[in-house]
Amino acid sequence: MCAGVHAAVDMAMRHTDAYCLHGIVHNELVIKELESRGCRFVEDIEDVPDGATVIFSAHGVAPGVRARAEEKHLEIVDATCPFVAKSHRAVRDFCVRGIPVVVIGDPEHAEVKGLLGEITDRRAPVKGERIGVVCQTTMNADEVRERVRELQRDYVVDGVVEVCNATKERQDAVRAFDGDALLVLGSRNSNNTRKLCEIAKCRVFAAGNMEEVLKLRGEISRYEKIGVTSGASTPEEFFKGAVACLKRTPRHVAFIMDGNGRWAAKRGKKRGFGHIAGAKTLMRVVRWCGERGIQYVTVYAFSTENWRRPADEVAGLMRLFAAMLKSQAASLVKEKVRLRVIGRRGDLPEKLRRGIEDLERRTAGFDRQLVVCFSYGGRAEIVDAVNRAIEIGEKVTEASFGRLLYAPDIPDPDLVVRTSGERRISNFLLWESAYAEYHFTDVLWPDFSEGDLDAALADYASRNRRIGGVK
Repeated sequence: MCAGVHAAVDMAMRHTDAYCLHGIVHNELVIKELESRGCRFVEDIEDVPDGATVIFSAHGVAPGVRARAEEKHLEIVDATCPFVAKSHRAVRDFCVRGIPVVVIGDPEHAEVKGLLGEITDRRAPVKGERIGVVCQTTMNADEVRERVRELQRDYVVDGVVEVCNATKERQDAVRAFDGDALLVLGSRNSNNTRKLCEIAKCRVFAAGNMEEVLKLRGEISRYEKIGVTSGASTPEEFFKGAVACLKRTPRHVAFIMDGNGRWAAKRGKKRGFGHIAGAKTLMRVVRWCGERGIQYVTVYAFSTENWRRPADEVAGLMRLFAAMLKSQAASLVKEKVRLRVIGRRGDLPEKLRRGIEDLERRTAGFDRQLVVCFSYGGRAEIVDAVNRAIEIGEKVTEASFGRLLYAPDIPDPDLVVRTSGERRISNFLLWESAYAEYHFTDVLWPDFSEGDLDAALADYASRNRRIGGVK
């Protein structure tokens, strides 16, 4: 965010019980966050109840709007961008001096409406007359200069208030970029975001939220050199998340969640206590991965070998998984995470299978995916695929065999993380992990933290993945 937008958003965050005239800034993520905190957005000053608090957006307002707010005894929080306020002062100065004003910009934009409201004499200037020029702060700077040159053919231009520095600097950076593709982050109703898209000289992608970034990532990743920029009202955390998504961040991370029993034993508790703590860690990890642009998370929850454990522990794990499906259903839907369970489902209790199928249906349309390996074994998966190939009479290749696995549409894991200090893969994703990077940590799964995840991702980013080639 530029300084003006940042200040405006900070003001709105401190007055979340107020009414905001127009969007505080043109960014859907910011608006949604403020709405969730209680801020109400209106398009007309008459929609604000008398005596209430009103926030003037970063785009500024016309003097008539301000006067009406005072008549309604509103408490005014003025979040007008300092550069926009400078433009208002310039218009007033021109008017006081009797100089006609030309405003360059979109007449339907809130900022331009505010500037036009400052003009006391709307007469058109005559040829050869002295004029003042003020432009919408988010215009294309080159376009503004061209318009000014056109005006100079017929008028004496007394002074020009051009686009703001934050807008100009971003536009200059885009013009200078010599890469293959550019990702512009920002809402489609943001003028400065649209202008950045217009002036780019390479393939342009645009995204207003992380879901859109995830959808674009596969297409963008085909380019060698990618630039990332944003409109001036784009939140920093979204920008960082998008950059992390495009940099050497794995698309698919798999976890061997080991150490629940030892974690519980260290605390003098039964193993079930550790499994409950591990389930809570899993949901945190899914959220953290989403924040870092990781689209697929696969976890080893219950192996084919785990059926050999004591009957009471197995029964407890079945109950825990069923309870977790029920308790986390709303969270998965809210965070738009698709649940998929792979393994030998025929081994599971019927009630549990129905619960799995129900939640899979409810989340089927989401792009982010949580893949839970339950009653799963890498060898079992390969054997089942072989038997399927025999059943259909197909002579297999690597490609055709891959299509016979439990989840053939999911890309192979880029990174496999195992907790608890063990240094083995324990029959996990044997086919899919042929070229995965492995990261082992001594941390027990219930203690696995956000910092531990970042350490694993940093380890992954430091490696040169040649995949059999030479780089």
